[in-house]
Amino acid sequence: MRICIDLDGVICEVRRKNQSYEDVKPLPGAIEKIQELKSKGHYIIISTSRHMKTTDGNVNKILAKVGEITLTWLRKHKIPFDEINFGKPYAHIYIDDKAVRFSGWKKIRGDGGNLPLKKEDKEFKVK
Repeated sequence: MRICIDLDGVICEVRRKNQSYEDVKPLPGAIEKIQELKSKGHYIIISTSRHMKTTDGNVNKILAKVGEITLTWLRKHKIPFDEINFGKPYAHIYIDDKAVRFSGWKKIRGDGGNLPLKKEDKEFKVK
């Protein structure tokens, strides 16, 4: 299964004013659960909208500002991923037919089996 996980507020705490992205802390359970999902064969995509608003959505500027810092942070905390997507559009709310409202890592099974799938994706079998 391809699982896309938001970075700030899901994998790590949201950066506070005057705090560096290097200093944000992982949320409890995030590292272990993502490692477990990856070990079960899932394809992990990290998505982030860091600096989308302040760069007017210019992904090249975002990469220059926080690209390496973000990749270094993920490596430092041993968070496995197959892709990282810089550039989720800045918005106040997201409406998505494949979204899961995040309420903590304890509610997500390590095999991903309790994550809802769309009807057309039902043939996907969790390993």
